[in-house]
Amino acid sequence: MKIKGILFDKDGTLIDFYSVWLKAAKEVILRFIDINLIEDVYGNLDKYILDKIGVKDDKVDAQGALAYKSYYEIAECIHSALKEINIIIETETVYRQIVELFEISTEIENTDIKPLCDIKELIKELKRENIYVGLATADTIISAEKCLEKLDILDEFDFIGGDNGVLKPKPESDMFNLFAEMFNLEPEEIAVVGDTYCDITFAKNSGGIAIGVLSGVSKEEDFRGNADYIIQSVKELGVLLKSIH
Repeated sequence: MKIKGILFDKDGTLIDFYSVWLKAAKEVILRFIDINLIEDVYGNLDKYILDKIGVKDDKVDAQGALAYKSYYEIAECIHSALKEINIIIETETVYRQIVELFEISTEIENTDIKPLCDIKELIKELKRENIYVGLATADTIISAEKCLEKLDILDEFDFIGGDNGVLKPKPESDMFNLFAEMFNLEPEEIAVVGDTYCDITFAKNSGGIAIGVLSGVSKEEDFRGNADYIIQSVKELGVLLKSIH
């Protein structure tokens, strides 16, 4: 069996998660509280909301919403967290606001995006092996494309999958199935490479090969018994593929 297609997660897999999203989450929650004129009676409402979406003491919970969920799912978490303390803001409103706030906070021109390897060379290496290369991210497609464009690698990808309001987010199989259909691939010919349990579940739900990387929010124990393979980072992917093939 030969892997003929690879779907990469973006944040924590190809680029440094913390350099973009931890800082952005803190800014977004503070601005969200401000624009909704929410009275912060105890002076720690931002920490309360951050904790509910998986951020505590500058650490990101690999199972938390920020680590892998779509903007709408994060909005649902925020809505529920506020409802618990008798503050009612409808999920749709939260969603519209945080999408705009995250887009401002992660404005590509002002964000220090740190690739975790020479991504262009990695993709070229894969394509020399006749492997189709795609992206499957919880981020919006527009935001993902801007990020890849800044890194001068957008044109290297054969497929970009993300939050477009149509495709269901990971771990549902929509992006995987579309990628497989586009390039006439069987599920078992596709590997998913990602840094969260959601990525592993995405691969398993779809019938693909699950490769966990330890360059993001997860530790080895988060993957053990679930991922087919675990590597430190995508830098080791070439060696792993040679051993698989």
